[in-house]
Amino acid sequence: MLIKKITGLVFAAVMAAAVCAPAFAEEKEPIKFEYDKNMVVSEADRFGYTFSFDKDDWKNYVKLTPDASKAGIKIAANTKRAYQGATLKVSAENKADITEQQNFCWELAGADADSDTEGLITMGFEINAKDVGITTFDGSTVIFQYRFDENGVNALLGNSIMAFAADDNYKDTGGYSKAEKNETLSNNITQYRDVVLSIPKGGNSTKIIVEIPVQKAYSGEVLSLDNLDIALPDNVGYIKNLDGYNQNATPKETVEELEIKEKTSNDTGITPAEKDDTADKGTNVLVVVIIVIVGLAVAAGLVFLFIKLKTKFY
Repeated sequence: MLIKKITGLVFAAVMAAAVCAPAFAEEKEPIKFEYDKNMVVSEADRFGYTFSFDKDDWKNYVKLTPDASKAGIKIAANTKRAYQGATLKVSAENKADITEQQNFCWELAGADADSDTEGLITMGFEINAKDVGITTFDGSTVIFQYRFDENGVNALLGNSIMAFAADDNYKDTGGYSKAEKNETLSNNITQYRDVVLSIPKGGNSTKIIVEIPVQKAYSGEVLSLDNLDIALPDNVGYIKNLDGYNQNATPKETVEELEIKEKTSNDTGITPAEKDDTADKGTNVLVVVIIVIVGLAVAAGLVFLFIKLKTKFY
C-alpha cells in the first residue's frame, strides 16, 4: 500500500512538472541593450531634443496607441501656446463617457479594477524602441515639458496623465511618472512643467507610453507637450534629434512672478508701509497711556479700600 502511495505521489509530481514546464519555458530572457550608433549622440554633440516637434518627422516615431481611437484622441504639431518653437497638441473628440477600465491611471486614481492589466485599454501615444534604434528602453531616462488645457484636464481619469514603460503587450515594466492637475502657485494649467520618467533595468521595456485617459465626454484640446528627450543608460548618450530643431526659438516659460505694488496715499504722500509704521507708533503710545491710567485707578481703589477697613476695625 505504501509503495502504491509513493508511486502515486511521484506520478502526480511528474505530471505537475509537465504542466508547469511550458510556463517556465515562456519566461523571457532579459533583452540585451544594443543601439544603432547612427541614432545616438554624446552630451557634447547634442542638438536640441530627441523630439522637438518643430518639423514633421516626429510622425514617424510618435504614434497613437490602438485604443486612442476610443476617445478620438489626435496629436498634431502646433505653435499656439508652444513651450519652444512648435509643440505637440493633444486633442480628443469623445462623444460619450468611457466605462472601460484604463490601463494605468485607474490605479493611481483609486478606481475599482482588477490588478491584472489584461483587458484594460491604453489610450495615448507611444514610442517604440526599435523605431529609435535601440533594443530596449531599460535603464533610460525620459523627460518632457507639458501643460494641461484648463477644460481638457477635467475630462481625464483622475485629472492626470501617466508616462510609463511597457512591454509589447502594453503591460508596465516598473517605471512610471504621474502628472496630475495642479492649480497652486506652481500650476501646470497655464505653465509648463517637467515629467521625468526613470526606467529600471531588466524589465524588457520596448515601449514608452504617455497614457491620456480621456474618460468623460469631451471635445477639444487636452494638453500640450514639448521637448521630449531620451537619455540612454550607462552614459551611452542620447537619442539624437529626429524631427528638426528650431534653435532660434526662445523657450516661452509662462511662469509669472507675483508683482506687489504699493499705492501712494493722496493725503499724506507716504507709502502704506510707512503709514502703517506711523500708526503702529501711535498705537504703542496709546497702550502705554491706558496702562498708566488703569494702574492709577487700581492704586486709588486699593487706598480707598484700606481707609474703609481701617475705619471699621480701628
